[in-house]
Amino acid sequence: MFRLSVFTLVVGLLLPAHAVADAPGPYLQMAGQETRYAPLGFTPRLSLTGRVEGYSGFAVDRDQTQYAYETAFNTQFRIGLLRDDRFGFIRLLTEYEHDFLTGAVVGGGQLEGEFVPDSSGVDTEALRKLYVQLSFGPIATLAVGFMTSHWGLGLIANDGAHGFAPGSADFTDPRDGDRVLRGLFASGPHTSERITLFTAFDIVQGDDVLFPGDSAIQAIGGIRVGEVRPEFGDATPYEAGIYGVWRKQTATDDKVTEVGVVDLYARYLHKWPGMSLDVAFEGALIMGTSELAPNPEHIEHDVLQLGAKLRVAFDAGIAGAVLDVVYASGDQNLDDAAQNGFKADINSDVGLILFSQVLAAQTARSVITAANPDLIGVPNEDLDRLATRGNVTNTISIFPRGWVRPVDGLEIYGGVLMALSEVDYVDAFNARIAGGGGRNPTNRSPGAYYGTELDLGVRFHGLLFGTEVSLGLEGGVLFPGSALLGTSDDPLFGGRAFARYRF
Repeated sequence: MFRLSVFTLVVGLLLPAHAVADAPGPYLQMAGQETRYAPLGFTPRLSLTGRVEGYSGFAVDRDQTQYAYETAFNTQFRIGLLRDDRFGFIRLLTEYEHDFLTGAVVGGGQLEGEFVPDSSGVDTEALRKLYVQLSFGPIATLAVGFMTSHWGLGLIANDGAHGFAPGSADFTDPRDGDRVLRGLFASGPHTSERITLFTAFDIVQGDDVLFPGDSAIQAIGGIRVGEVRPEFGDATPYEAGIYGVWRKQTATDDKVTEVGVVDLYARYLHKWPGMSLDVAFEGALIMGTSELAPNPEHIEHDVLQLGAKLRVAFDAGIAGAVLDVVYASGDQNLDDAAQNGFKADINSDVGLILFSQVLAAQTARSVITAANPDLIGVPNEDLDRLATRGNVTNTISIFPRGWVRPVDGLEIYGGVLMALSEVDYVDAFNARIAGGGGRNPTNRSPGAYYGTELDLGVRFHGLLFGTEVSLGLEGGVLFPGSALLGTSDDPLFGGRAFARYRF
């Protein structure tokens, strides 16, 4: 029996009340124009997002089964209400946010497999926020209710609300996000260093790790120092934080995974007249045990995974450059006692094609091929957790990008993604047939290089009667490397167009 190489943890915190309402967010451009005109003094928010996309086909298994992608239309309708009341040093924040019709309405990946890209259809609704938060100055903040989680660069805790921002040159269009039912206590910021302490307990409602039928609880504690808020004058030029989490997750068949995570985040922003340099880092170590995918030799597995992301961004006003370096540990032995494959959050995107389409489709197909009766009479357990679902995993990637802003509101950006596998890119079925040797999904001996991907995009942001309209177009071409031998003899293409309206 093989064992799963992928299990990671999604956690986060809700920042204290002073940061929730003021920190840069999806409605920052209209922050000065918000007025209370809804019943009971709530400020309404609405976002309508859609994209149309298509990608090349390629082989996904040893039989050269072809992955085809029908042009997809992907949507998201998000509504919300926010009320922020202040009574001297007491602050009461109430927020509601709900997603409707999120996902591919039509089209998507065409393949027999599990978690095939954009094939799961539309989620009709998902409650994101319904909470009350009470702050007594910097002394104490209490919050309870349904919330989203985000920490640092969104490597493992990602709320799905940190999309493209001017100067980011990001190829991203987030969906869903990490949702919890949370009780939170925080204290801060204290002193000129803006020190904040926090602790929370969660019942997880939805994230990358929580499969249908699973349940999970987690406890969180940590500290943050400093606060980078470029748009406001009371910020520090740096921020750093660390938190620890204990999480217990139970699958539908009562298999238990119990893990802990230590996540470190740091950022420094240096400004000159008309220019800035922004450096940020996040690193996470996950440790624990899991009963998922047992085999006769190993009923329980040790979990040890490591992931990190470094971002360096230079902004000269009309042009700039961004460099992302990502490390995600891999796992090339599917039968030993360890689970080492780190998965970054699905919304922590890297490029357009390699991770979100090629690796996602091939691992989606692995769920089918690994259950082949020629390999074993009884299907292996927990096969569905083989699929990456588009997560960045088993990689060392470098993604330098540049951008230019010829006129206000218009940004043209592009970059070159170069990615290696951290360990051999192996397929469960082919490796077992070969007696444990490293074989990729197309049954070739893999090299270390996934390939080179060239991406180019253009985005326009403008205000229409005080509300925001965004349009975008992105395209890419992937030249498969030695790790993807047998996938395609030709370059792979992909592209998508965006439209968004929000107020």
